[in-house]
Amino acid sequence: MKKNISYIGTILLLISSVNILYAQKRTMSLTDALEMAKQGNKALQVQVLEEINAKEKTRETKGALQPTISANFGYSYYFDRQVIFMPGSFAGTSKPVQDIAVGGKNIYNGLISVYQPVFTPALHHLTKASKINEKIENEKTGDLKSKVALQVSTRYLDILMMNNQLGLLDQSLQRNFKALQDSRALLVQGKGLKSDTLRSFIAVENLKSSISYLKNNAEVSGIELKRLIGLDDASELELTDVLELGIEADKSEFYQIDEAFKIAVANRKDLNIQKLSIDLQQKKLKATQAMLLPQLSLIGQYQVQAQADDMRFGEYSLPRTSFLGLQVTVPIFNGYRTRSQISQEKIKGQQEDIRLNDIKDKVKTELATIISKWKEANTQMDIQETTVQSAELNHRMMEDRFKNGLGSRLELTDAELALTQAKINYLNAVYNLRTLHIELQNALGLLSL
Repeated sequence: MKKNISYIGTILLLISSVNILYAQKRTMSLTDALEMAKQGNKALQVQVLEEINAKEKTRETKGALQPTISANFGYSYYFDRQVIFMPGSFAGTSKPVQDIAVGGKNIYNGLISVYQPVFTPALHHLTKASKINEKIENEKTGDLKSKVALQVSTRYLDILMMNNQLGLLDQSLQRNFKALQDSRALLVQGKGLKSDTLRSFIAVENLKSSISYLKNNAEVSGIELKRLIGLDDASELELTDVLELGIEADKSEFYQIDEAFKIAVANRKDLNIQKLSIDLQQKKLKATQAMLLPQLSLIGQYQVQAQADDMRFGEYSLPRTSFLGLQVTVPIFNGYRTRSQISQEKIKGQQEDIRLNDIKDKVKTELATIISKWKEANTQMDIQETTVQSAELNHRMMEDRFKNGLGSRLELTDAELALTQAKINYLNAVYNLRTLHIELQNALGLLSL
């Protein structure tokens, strides 16, 4: 009875362990990964906050054009009364100047002041500049989304590639292990050479080493992919896409350089950012130039005062003073600082123009390089397809010869090695084509989360 209970407990424990292992696997397609990165990527979260911060800066700049209203209230207690100086004749003394103590010891003062800019061209240009800066941050968010999408897609394809290679190497390991067993059996029977057995053993060990290395790389890439998409749990990723997915569409999509450049100019965020940076610099230049113009402001104040030697508030006299007026500020001379600032802004504008032309040149070079590699990848793809078919045919022929006693184990091993290498080369061709297609979409400005 106790044994039965022990068996049942062990079975339940094994089932729960299997369930835990199963629960730790998380299936994910490339679309899922991109969608998760949109919400979970930390760099993207920081940039979104920067975008919100730019909006607040725009509100701050606009606020400088709104009226400023402030209220002040003060109380002072004078141990000695305040003193004013008057001609002695006014005070009834013979002194030329006579000091007279005036006012109460308790002094109260309250005022409300208003300041409203009326004509301030520099502030208007700075407001326009802050709006352009807000657009720049929006474009930076889009540019970062493109970069994150490229990183996630590339990392996803890396893992797919390594998983496919692991599958091929596992198959090759099984075949080579079978060959090792056969070689050992023949060696024991005196029908084989020790060198053949040693050769098979080395092949098996090399495959084990390659498999271990690939598994480690796949694990590291999985960790990096989790970081990119903001996945914090320790679950193992199980990728559901196939490396060859959409490969025929990728092969058929060709671009000419001029056509690709037009698409890039219309869609690339870095080009849009640079164009907006030029506009921003122009607005800053106009704002600096506007500092040479007069400024007109509306000012007003309402003040209430009281002075007394006691705290009998009901008997206080509360004289009031108020005014409303215009204030004109005319810049006359400030040591040529404004002129120097204008020259600096013009230089920065020239730098931004040069940067735009440099980015355009880099885009053209990038597109030309990717399209050239892409066309070559298509050629390699076709070659490797034919090579795999030939290697499979050769392997079948060598296998038939070996089974019929017409060929040696060495010939079959060489055919197996050629087949494995051909399939790996084919996977590399597929991987290169898909990776280049994603890079091309990114270079065209068409890749995003």
